[in-house]
Amino acid sequence: MALLALATATTAAPPTPSNPNNTTAPVPTNTSAPTSCVPRAVTPAEQSEIFAAFVQEFYVVRNVANAFKLYVVADYIQHNPYEPPNGAAGSVEYLTPIFSNLSIGVEVLHQGFGGGIGWVHSRIDNIYPYPRPVAIADIFEFTDSCVKEHWDVTQELPADATNPLALF
Repeated sequence: MALLALATATTAAPPTPSNPNNTTAPVPTNTSAPTSCVPRAVTPAEQSEIFAAFVQEFYVVRNVANAFKLYVVADYIQHNPYEPPNGAAGSVEYLTPIFSNLSIGVEVLHQGFGGGIGWVHSRIDNIYPYPRPVAIADIFEFTDSCVKEHWDVTQELPADATNPLALF
């Protein structure tokens, strides 16, 4: 599942999510601003903060377009075999209907960041073609201040699961 330009000063904090109340209001656009993240040198601590802001905007606020605009490079590399192969625009087009549908449950269970790699373990409910909850592990690689590449692993909770701790 995947997928965001920060200010040019390297000490600037990541932008706050544009939609803290979890509503689906349109995000204003500024045609003079970059339409995707422009990499700039940052410290590992700043990368971690940027990743946390991306996770908030993408998974919690569920504003795919803004998350990609702020934190993902335009030539984003996508490894999910069901999504458009490369480029942020294709992923935004693919993911927006999923994340804007509030009947699809999205819950971040765990997340971490280190060595230029961020990961998110999430639970997704009510998403076609899976009739049962799905666990997804998303892995994001950074280039400087921006997400540049994504992989994911998806597993549906089996109907005959014998482990009460399965997936979640």
